[in-house]
Amino acid sequence: MHAVLISSPSSDADIAPVVAGRTVAERQLLFANEIGCERVFFHGSGASPASIAARRQAERLGMRFEAFASSHALIAAVGDDDSLLVLQPGLLPEARTALELLRAQGNRVLVVSAGPGAAAGFERIDLDRAWAGAMKVPGRMLDRLRTLPEDAAPVAAILRIALQNRLPEARLQDDILDSGRWSVVANRAAAQARERDWLRTHMGEGKAGAISPYLASTTLMRFGASLLASDRAIPAIAIASVVLLGGAILAATRETPVVAFALLAFASPVVELLLEAKRLARAPFGSAGRWPLLRRLLDLALLATAILAIDGLWYREAFPPFVLLAGLILSDRHPATWLTRSIGDRGLVAVLCAVLSAILLPEIAVIIAATLVLVARLVDRSGQRG
Repeated sequence: MHAVLISSPSSDADIAPVVAGRTVAERQLLFANEIGCERVFFHGSGASPASIAARRQAERLGMRFEAFASSHALIAAVGDDDSLLVLQPGLLPEARTALELLRAQGNRVLVVSAGPGAAAGFERIDLDRAWAGAMKVPGRMLDRLRTLPEDAAPVAAILRIALQNRLPEARLQDDILDSGRWSVVANRAAAQARERDWLRTHMGEGKAGAISPYLASTTLMRFGASLLASDRAIPAIAIASVVLLGGAILAATRETPVVAFALLAFASPVVELLLEAKRLARAPFGSAGRWPLLRRLLDLALLATAILAIDGLWYREAFPPFVLLAGLILSDRHPATWLTRSIGDRGLVAVLCAVLSAILLPEIAVIIAATLVLVARLVDRSGQRG
């Protein structure tokens, strides 16, 4: 059996540090789950908000959760043949290098150079090395906890036992501490300082020139922590996306193309916001799953709206919208410059169609939009060849 030992970095469990909507303990559970831990031992009060949040996260991940106050409780709970992952209180563990070391190389203590490690908040072992905040120990070593007082801090005690038993070590590169993916967040002030960097790291640079992703990223940089902290935020954004897309199609059937395209223009950044929020909610180890297919739903809504907005014979209704959609998909599938990313943004295309539909026939508006998308693609390819 693989288990993990976590605890709150603060003596006051009611003010556990929170990074982007999750406590540090919850983020430690994500790391432990990737390693393969099945049980969670939480050192502290089982009734504290930090413990309750960790319990809920463990249940979502399918892990058994137990809270304890005495370090001696670990002796009976962990068998001799079991393996216990021990994480430093406040450690924000998101580095895949460390994950692979612990997952592949068995029981060992992770260390870093003493100077950078101590400066980053890790415990110095000697002049050469510091504990990197994570280790896997065999269950048989925990029997030595009997010689310590029941109220002894279990993490520090197990570290001493592991070092005395000369458990193998694995050294992490010092630059892992500068990446922000392996850091100590000891209190709420440190969490707030780390939060913006965390969002920027996991969102990346985005698509330069694309307006909808830019608006989504800007919104998340400002309100991302609040959105991720709420269980209702992402479902609400999903509902808003569906309402806007459905409203656009409905408006097109009512022969109000300007309103229809305007609703699509609003829907595009909302869809991007939903996708980015879902990705952040599963960061750093989870995947977005099938959620990116929602962009195809936006394309289908744009296609349906354009067809319904055009009056005439069926081929006149269908041909310009299909050409527009084909041009947009080509812009997505091939390397693009700022120009094609900009003109290929669904929100910008919808704005263009809405404005042109106010002064021209919707058919002409769609034709102009399709022409601009295709011309941008041709210019981009010519520039690449040159």
